[in-house]
Amino acid sequence: MKKALMMKKYADLIAEVGINCNPKQDVYIVADVQMATFVRYLVMRLYAKKARSVEVDYYDTQIDKQSLMRQSITKLSQVSEWEVLKMKERTDRHFAKITLVGSDPMAYKEVSSSHIKAYSSKRAEILRPYRDKYSSNELAWCVAACPTPAWAKRVFPHLSRTQAEMELWKKIYEACRIKEENDPVQEWKNHIASLNQRADALNKYHFVALRYNNSLGTNLTVGLEKDHIWVAAQSKQKFNDEFFTPNLPTEEIFTCPDANNINGICYSSKPLCYKGQMIDKFYFEFKDGKIVNYGAEVGYDTLKSIVETDEGSLSLGEAALVPYQSPISLQNIVYQETLFDENASCHLAIGDSYPETVTNYDELSEEEKKANGINSSLTHVDFMIGTKDLSIVGITADGREVQVFQDGNFVI
Repeated sequence: MKKALMMKKYADLIAEVGINCNPKQDVYIVADVQMATFVRYLVMRLYAKKARSVEVDYYDTQIDKQSLMRQSITKLSQVSEWEVLKMKERTDRHFAKITLVGSDPMAYKEVSSSHIKAYSSKRAEILRPYRDKYSSNELAWCVAACPTPAWAKRVFPHLSRTQAEMELWKKIYEACRIKEENDPVQEWKNHIASLNQRADALNKYHFVALRYNNSLGTNLTVGLEKDHIWVAAQSKQKFNDEFFTPNLPTEEIFTCPDANNINGICYSSKPLCYKGQMIDKFYFEFKDGKIVNYGAEVGYDTLKSIVETDEGSLSLGEAALVPYQSPISLQNIVYQETLFDENASCHLAIGDSYPETVTNYDELSEEEKKANGINSSLTHVDFMIGTKDLSIVGITADGREVQVFQDGNFVI
């Protein structure tokens, strides 16, 4: 009974707070086949919230792994016409999208980075016009998590698969503010209001740059786009002016860097799992906005494939602030899943910028966007740099320095 109650609460949270489900909305869900039990709850609750229709796209990482290993790079670089047409139809019909993450973080460990790059790069290029409908917030989207036995076992290797999965569910509910006795939707309304207050406070400073320092060796100055906006938690769907929450959970406040004005070096504070492959103990060195040097003790080839995606992957598209004392950080767990790990640590992102982090983004020409340092790329990959001793200083247009973070936490 408790299991059913908690899954129902979680499904309701995704439906109400995540995509703000309504009677005029079609929805599609992307999920691993091992998530079928929870997906059934989610579909049930979406219909209970009056969704017009719900479709589910299942995938199987083991089958996908075989395809990635056995097919040629030429074949992997092709995108079927039916897949493009499906995305076009869904965006034309204003579908909301729910993505459930939680597959084995190391599922594609044995697959060459060149095969993964061939598959993902071409798809990103061909499907970008439709994916941009979500990343630009024209349509509602939400990324949430659902444990699978393989993921749970990676996070809790000392437990049996069954115990690990139960423990991971417990931690996800905790991170998402779900308890047997509470109303998670109201909890999230309060949490969103608190994050928005902090974003408003940052916006009043109009910083031109942030300077990061910590004992790992990070010494990085990140210029900020001249009309940047600090954003938190909620976004507004352009299609119908309704709010939605793209990430559940979320603890971050984020904005747009100036991709032409980034200098120094930064070191990762947590491992990064990217498309089923692990990257750890890595660094980036920037000069005049571009990555000029990088390295990794684990997963160098995968890191190289990210950096070499296109011109935009040589710079940053996001700067996000998360206090070291955030609820997810205090769990002291490396989830090996960016949705959670990025909400336990200050982070940056290689690649594409988010339009919502720039004032009047839609009114700018492509030339103006580039000149202003608004990054454009086929990829967007978050990596964590936050530590217990992280210092962040905000620099204003008149040269004043304001301590934003001290010892890993906000001081403003």
